[in-house]
Amino acid sequence: MAGADGFWARVARFRRTYQPSQGLFWIERVNFPAGALIALLLLPTRVSPNAVTLSGLAAYLVGAVVVAFANEPISIWVVIGVALTWQLAFSLDCADGSLARARGTASPFGAWFDQLIDSIARTAVYTAIIAFLVRALELPALASVVLSSLSVALALLQTFSSWQRAAVIGGPSPVDAAGGRGRALLSASRHLEDYGAFLFLAAVLLLVPTGLLAFMVGVAVVHALFVAAQLALAWRRHARERRRAA
Repeated sequence: MAGADGFWARVARFRRTYQPSQGLFWIERVNFPAGALIALLLLPTRVSPNAVTLSGLAAYLVGAVVVAFANEPISIWVVIGVALTWQLAFSLDCADGSLARARGTASPFGAWFDQLIDSIARTAVYTAIIAFLVRALELPALASVVLSSLSVALALLQTFSSWQRAAVIGGPSPVDAAGGRGRALLSASRHLEDYGAFLFLAAVLLLVPTGLLAFMVGVAVVHALFVAAQLALAWRRHARERRRAA
């Protein structure tokens, strides 16, 4: 028992040291702890962080292929398998960066490679879900194209806008820069961007295609609103800095 307690204490220390907190409910309680465990177990091995990144992509693709070709009504065992596979995939995605930081091998290439693979994985997940919905609900061609295009585009736009804002503009995030009620509202809304929770709910809602369709539309709306909020707050901050400079 003492040995087990000591091991989990090491996992907790590893997580605090090498995983920056995101403050998102599901990620903080499921994917980050699992990612820290994976990274700590791999630390003494020769497995590279980039190999972990590719392993996560492989897990995403396995789940995506299963969803894309699943028959309706979908089996509860298929749903459980997809949910576990996608949670493993995202936990591996949380492990690669912390493994690199723990080894002192983090690099700009590794960060770029991780973001590239993330974009590929998200595209695969969203495409598989839309393919399942099109078949399950027999959606017309125009609705299928619009739903697919907006879902994938807005998901990638949201992640792209966050990454590029941090890389190009720098400084505090728009959420941190906002004050008063605006900051409280944006901080609360960030939980809607919890990708670990998205993967879990999307897998469960495969059992209820109409509910999954409503969920995907809602997620697309949240992505659009979050990008708009980022843009508005960053624009206001930029204008304020220019006035001060003048």
